[in-house]
Amino acid sequence: MKGLILCGGAGTRLLPFTFSIPKQLVPVANKPVLYYILETLKQINIQEIGIVVGSRGG
Repeated sequence: MKGLILCGGAGTRLLPFTFSIPKQLVPVANKPVLYYILETLKQINIQEIGIVVGSRGG
């Protein structure tokens, strides 16, 4: 089975946390938020994972 993670957006509502890092990498309990998503997909036996990201460039 395949999974898709959407990691877009600027994270403006999370300022100042997202001033220097993307919101997906903001640590919660010493682990990035994205880590919890990947762990959950692994637990439900997702074999292939795609991650859609947005750039901060203009």
